[in-house]
Amino acid sequence: MHHKFVLFPFTAIVGQKLMKKALLINAMDPTIGGVLVKGDKGTGKSTVVRALADLLPKIKIVSGCPFNCHPENLKLMCSSCQELYEKNGQLPWIEGKMEIVDMPLSATEDMVIGSINIKKALKDGAKALEPGILARVNRNILYIDEVNLLDDHLVNILLDSAAMGVNIVEREGISLYHPSRFILVGTMNPEEGELRPQILDRFGLSVEVKALLSKEDRLKVIEHRREFDSDPWKFEKRFNKKQLALKESVVNAQVILPQVSISKELLEKIVEITISFGIKTHRADIVMEKTARALSALDGRNYVTEKDIKEAALLALPHRMRQQPFEKEEKLTKEKIETILQSKTREEVFDFDKNLDIKKNMLKLDAVSPAQGKDFPKIEGERGSYIKARENKNPKSVAIDATIRKAVKETGKLKILPEHLMEKMRISRGEALYIILLDSSSSMRTERKIRFAKTLTWLLLRQSYKKKNRVSLVTFRGDDAQILIPPTTDFIKIEEALEKLPTGGKTPLTLALFESFKMAKKETKVLPTVILISDGKGNVFIKNNLEEDIELLSAFAGNINLIVVNAEIRNRSIGILEDIAKTFNGSHFYLEDMI
Repeated sequence: MHHKFVLFPFTAIVGQKLMKKALLINAMDPTIGGVLVKGDKGTGKSTVVRALADLLPKIKIVSGCPFNCHPENLKLMCSSCQELYEKNGQLPWIEGKMEIVDMPLSATEDMVIGSINIKKALKDGAKALEPGILARVNRNILYIDEVNLLDDHLVNILLDSAAMGVNIVEREGISLYHPSRFILVGTMNPEEGELRPQILDRFGLSVEVKALLSKEDRLKVIEHRREFDSDPWKFEKRFNKKQLALKESVVNAQVILPQVSISKELLEKIVEITISFGIKTHRADIVMEKTARALSALDGRNYVTEKDIKEAALLALPHRMRQQPFEKEEKLTKEKIETILQSKTREEVFDFDKNLDIKKNMLKLDAVSPAQGKDFPKIEGERGSYIKARENKNPKSVAIDATIRKAVKETGKLKILPEHLMEKMRISRGEALYIILLDSSSSMRTERKIRFAKTLTWLLLRQSYKKKNRVSLVTFRGDDAQILIPPTTDFIKIEEALEKLPTGGKTPLTLALFESFKMAKKETKVLPTVILISDGKGNVFIKNNLEEDIELLSAFAGNINLIVVNAEIRNRSIGILEDIAKTFNGSHFYLEDMI
């Protein structure tokens, strides 16, 4: 009799050797931090991930434990299992297959980390945890499809748990923890948006999957799929021998891994490679060392070779290559790694031109309270951080601590009535838009002015890039203003535009302000900020003169935030920019204040 479900065998997947190896490495050592698989749709990403679970050996699980604890390893037990183990010397267990736990894109924080059992908390005052996804996924595989579309704060929570191997739940004054060690796999299509560098770095390994180009390989894909759809049990049997052999090699590798050694010379080579590519994060060195050891164990060896180092670099470094937001992407190849290893002299890779630095925090806007200390607006919603409680007879999310305090205060005892209910108020990050208005007219042509203006623009872009804000670049010279780059998060385009930016001609200052205000008013869901960088020597007007133009702009602008950066020093400024800033209740900075 056939078993009910059949997964496409791991060993039947054609090509994609690097992706399959990255998955096996993480299966052997989950502390590497997971793998990010980037590639176009239809390239087999999901198929490979789901096939991995069927390939891995069964695991022992404490019977009845919601956290899938290990019955013999104290490090992989929750506090309850640890107490029972120390008391009885053993724990009841069952054997089960590792499973894939899918992360829904609509998940909330409580769904991921768990929540407090309200009934037990109110009735018994007990510490009662309702397990979340991180409980279920312990010692299993967490699969996040389209990880680039998941909320950033949830991705950070998952990556923290993957790195530490534990999930800490703090709710309503109660703090609980449980083990959460899992194989993390994220897949994404780069066409649908990129992850921030800070999040990319948290993934241990990264591989890029492309469609097979070989005629023979593509024909084999068709053949395998047809056979599987026709008779999955027969197809499974066909690859059974290969599956068993690979499963045995993975089990043996897990046994060998703790004994694998790496020489000091090879550790130095790891550091040489990361330094040569200008990679700042130490996580790259650590992940490369762990990956090299896993590769040697997978090959049946208890020592690391230079070949393991090269292969580890191809898996651990590609997503960390572009540390600065505007550096053009550099492809990592075996040849480049070989060149570094053979080179006798090493050259340090320096940052982008830092001869000028910004002293002032320009983006501390009045729209955001100083306590928040961020340069983006905050919005209220059902997700985000719990900041305070408020009265609500029909709360979407009950604030247990505030509800209990109110009930005790009004009744003198723990008796919860409908009028005592308090609702959690949550805030999350809102989207910000910065419209950089850059003067490239003849009066800005002196080296100091234009260099300052470009450097300041780049630094503002870098700051916005880290916070995932949108930026638009508008330049003005001659008789009009030009929207060089519409609102975007693709800062490579803006950097390239800055490098090729021409200067010369008249200064249509007020016309440029009008165009940027017009762009800002189209944005209904964000609070735009216009950042004007100029020397204020406008000589092209919308109407007849500057006064009439300012009057027109005042009536049109509304509540748009304006920051003015004066490219002139204080004793040379002609006063126009100071007046503009005052008229629109904006901030004004001089060149000497900024550098």
